[in-house]
Amino acid sequence: MTLAELAQFIQTELRGNADAELSGVNSLDAVQSGEITFVADAARLPEALASPATAFIVPAKLADNPQLAEKDLLIARDAKLAFARTINAFHAKAYESRGVSSDFVLGEASHIGVDCSIYPRATVGRNSVIGDRVTLHPGVVVGDNCRVGDDSILFPNVSVYDDTNIGARCRIHSGTVIGSDGFSFTPDEQGRQFKLLQVGRVIIEDDVEIGANCCVDRAGFGETRIHRGAKFDNLIQIGHNVEIGEDTVVAALAGFSGGTKIGRRCILAGQIGTNQHITIGDGAIITARTGVTKSVEAGKLMGGMMAAMDYQQWRKSHVLYTRLPELFDRLKKLEKDSATKGTGEEQ
Repeated sequence: MTLAELAQFIQTELRGNADAELSGVNSLDAVQSGEITFVADAARLPEALASPATAFIVPAKLADNPQLAEKDLLIARDAKLAFARTINAFHAKAYESRGVSSDFVLGEASHIGVDCSIYPRATVGRNSVIGDRVTLHPGVVVGDNCRVGDDSILFPNVSVYDDTNIGARCRIHSGTVIGSDGFSFTPDEQGRQFKLLQVGRVIIEDDVEIGANCCVDRAGFGETRIHRGAKFDNLIQIGHNVEIGEDTVVAALAGFSGGTKIGRRCILAGQIGTNQHITIGDGAIITARTGVTKSVEAGKLMGGMMAAMDYQQWRKSHVLYTRLPELFDRLKKLEKDSATKGTGEEQ
């Protein structure tokens, strides 16, 4: 397409040759002649100027940079979003039904919608409903009494346990397990772990994407619920009765203990973990490797990661860390003695 056609498609301002022909889109470090790429900030300008790119998507703050004066530009309020839409413009494929494989297993009283793509070795249990244009890749297992909404995609070897509801336009990647038992045991009279049966379910609303090898546990009672538009990276654990708000994004290796409530549009970075039954308010940001032990107010920025340091320095720091209670007590005593001494002198 021409640069003008792309500008109209992604709703950006064009500066330069409207008739420039574009054959594709690429990252800045791999862009070729004929392609368009994205420049996030001034730090990437030397790389951009040295590239053979035909055009650039830039944020408004770079639009008047003299180094780009001779370049063909698409100027966007949100350049990353414009870049994402450009990728869709060149690479998104219209859905085309592949039909239903002859070895697909469909349980009693279950129903499949129209124009689905059901690959070999997929299985659906009893009393379940699969919507229109749903894709079930090889090895997908959907249990009894489940619902999968229109246009959703379950990639290879996704397992959906009984009584799970999945909304429309969801994408669930390979190896993810939805509806497995929540982790809940209590010792009996002999000290053996007695299982609390998990009799709740999982509900996933529309437009949710869950990465590979994630686990979403069913509720003990009631629901584990993921609200509309939430997005999850790979290798994430969502415990029983957890609730994740709309449009919240969660990076890899995060873990949510049972009963955690996460608000809308939160950003939760990699390797975070939460205590059980806490609440994280709307719009909060939790930085990487933070352990969240108490509830967090809406809009808060929270962190707690200990960055890497020289090993010998870390050992010395750790020794001091273990002595903090002792040092704190000594400091309190010194302050008390100082205050007493000061009072005596005044008298």
